[in-house]
Amino acid sequence: MSLRRKIIICVGMTTLCMLSLLYFISERALLRNYEQMELESLRENVKQNLLSYFDEYTNLGAIAINYAGWDDTYNFMVRPTIPTNNDPYLTVNYTDSLFMSSRLNITLLMNNRRQVYFGKAYDYGKNEPLAYPSAFIHTLQTEYASFIEQSDASSRKMGLLLVDKQPLIATSYPILTSNNEGPVHGTLVFARFLDSNYVQYISEKTDLPLSISTVDPSFTAPVQATTVTVSRNRAIPFWTESDKTTITGFSLLTDVNNKPAVLLKFVKPRALYKEAQRSILFYLFYFGLSGLVFFFIISCVLQRTIFARLNRTINGMNVIKTKQDFSIRIQESGKDEITQLEKSFNHMMTSLEQSQDEIQYQADHDNLTGLTNRKAFFEYLEKIIKHGQLPSRFAVIFIDLDRFKLINDTMGHHTGDLLLIEVAGRLRLCIKEGEFLCRLGGDEFCIISHNVHDYNQIEHLAKVIKEAINVPYDIDGYRATISASIGISLYPDHGKDSESLLHHSDMAMLDVKESGKNNYRLYSESIEAIRTRRMLLEQYLKCAIDNDELTLHYQPKLDLARNQIVGVEALLRWTNRQLGHVSPYEFIPIAEYSGIINEIGEWIMRSACRQFIAWRKQAVNMPLIVAINISGVQLLQPNFVERIRGVFAEEEVDPCHFELEVTESFAIENFEEVINILLELRNLGFLISIDDFGAGYSSMKYVCQLPIQCMKIDKTLIDQLADNIRSQVVVSSLIEMAHRLQLTVVAEGVELPEQLRILQTYRCDQIQGFLISKPVPASRIIEMLNSSDLIQVPETK
Repeated sequence: MSLRRKIIICVGMTTLCMLSLLYFISERALLRNYEQMELESLRENVKQNLLSYFDEYTNLGAIAINYAGWDDTYNFMVRPTIPTNNDPYLTVNYTDSLFMSSRLNITLLMNNRRQVYFGKAYDYGKNEPLAYPSAFIHTLQTEYASFIEQSDASSRKMGLLLVDKQPLIATSYPILTSNNEGPVHGTLVFARFLDSNYVQYISEKTDLPLSISTVDPSFTAPVQATTVTVSRNRAIPFWTESDKTTITGFSLLTDVNNKPAVLLKFVKPRALYKEAQRSILFYLFYFGLSGLVFFFIISCVLQRTIFARLNRTINGMNVIKTKQDFSIRIQESGKDEITQLEKSFNHMMTSLEQSQDEIQYQADHDNLTGLTNRKAFFEYLEKIIKHGQLPSRFAVIFIDLDRFKLINDTMGHHTGDLLLIEVAGRLRLCIKEGEFLCRLGGDEFCIISHNVHDYNQIEHLAKVIKEAINVPYDIDGYRATISASIGISLYPDHGKDSESLLHHSDMAMLDVKESGKNNYRLYSESIEAIRTRRMLLEQYLKCAIDNDELTLHYQPKLDLARNQIVGVEALLRWTNRQLGHVSPYEFIPIAEYSGIINEIGEWIMRSACRQFIAWRKQAVNMPLIVAINISGVQLLQPNFVERIRGVFAEEEVDPCHFELEVTESFAIENFEEVINILLELRNLGFLISIDDFGAGYSSMKYVCQLPIQCMKIDKTLIDQLADNIRSQVVVSSLIEMAHRLQLTVVAEGVELPEQLRILQTYRCDQIQGFLISKPVPASRIIEMLNSSDLIQVPETK
């Protein structure tokens, strides 16, 4: 027998034995293991599904605790009578959007006597209200009475309910104050139906089909049932049924009374078992075919080895020449002269490829941070839009660093470059694999995020980016803190081309910049309309002084002890020829952001000085102090004190007749910068007043240190003075504290005689508001000063 035949017989027998052994192992061991793996996989999937189910209780509880532990809810429930459905607390806080965003179906507010103060049902799947939940309320008060009993602040309940054979998950929280203090004034109940919307939500969340059915309270799990342990060591009965195509798992859930209520059914195809069978047959076929091919390989090795290698080398060179692709390499094999030729050629291709890659890298990347640049950004965006390489929706996230220019100017460009490198590194950690990050230029970065199933995902990513950038930086011994303004646009909602998407995300970012920075915003048409309006207002505002469109109105301040007007507050008014009257609440922030406020502020000072001189000519002994509001932007301008000194010197007016008002929130936020400036202004003779006290921080520590002479109590405290005991306590305490600090107290926004009477009882020094007069033109002030019956101040007891 020839050696060739012997080799063929040996190889054939060896292959046959290996195939037989492989089939035996696969049939007796592997398939059974695969079957067991499917069961374990289903058990893990069921566990994940149950965890997702119980997470809904936590989610519902997180929503409920925000409302149950809230002073407004507490105050609403202490009312002796049931409020109407149009009560402000209800219309503001229990809107349809709450039910939609929180996936709520039923909300109840009940007092301790189980009286329903408010009840509402809503179908968030169809976005429409449901009928009043009478059946739900009746079932709670009868079958689940213990569920709504809240004995103390720590009693919180959640669980499964059955109402008319309709399963719900619900949570019951005691109604307390924001400080988690009692006594308990009722119960807040939030509920969510286990309907088709919920089943679809859980199924999509865990990628396992789920169906829900109610069972009779007498239902029991079969004897072969085991348990699945989920959170808090909770054991859920679990059993399975299987056939050749599917495995079906069942779990039994109980209601809050620990009675069987709901049966969960999970169906999973036996894909793993079928795939194992197919794989075994494939490999058996593969090894059989390999045995046949093996003979031909052996017989051709010697004849074809040399020539095949030479042909492969030549063909490889031709492919590189044709495709002009320097990344292609010739396969190297052996240790002879042909191998040396292949190695030399491949080395030459490596050098050419490195040069080509370096040129391409420099064209598409930022040299400082190593990120892709603006050119690569547009190429990538055009590519994914044109070829549809991403899902139907994706987001363009525009990131602009706040205060970077200040750091660059104060610490130097080298420090600024190191800061940009650090920011780029943090942004890399924020994105997922496959998402696109680039530096557009300067301190602007951009991310293309693929995971846009809903806005919550983009909002989460924006929050992660904002928090990552907000963490302080330690650069060459310097500690720097910056923030980011983030704008977001979605494809195709906000544009179907790269220019539109980038432009709209840039507009959303600029809107964040103008609204206080350090935030994120999704582009909308309203942003574009608002920005257009802002640009128009800014354009007209620049010419307002030259066009003589600005005027000052004055609101009197009444001294309660003397029943005499002792001061006025200068308030700016703007009437544009095209736009008509523009509210100060609209144009003042624009003036501050654009810097026009500095020019307008100087105009206000000069106008107020000239008006004061005019009043003095009409009433020589006029005991009037003119108050002027100072913007924080003005106050922090370089040489502000010298500029204001120059204005009053040129107008020849003594600063002692003027009061400068600074808002409480700004003064405390910028305490270290403001205190010395205010001290210099006071030394010039100005009266210094802290405005809107009580609306912001109200920190006694800072008030004691600021060089102020007057405290103006904010209108929000005065509004509730007549019918709110707490407001009365706060206002009386503030007045007494201010008097002990030798400060003059002015109450703003006094509109009712009862407010005036109480303020007089508290020995408030001055009042200001519509009860005395609205802001009026300057010509009315002298008339009001000479009026003897401006207002009748009640006598104090």
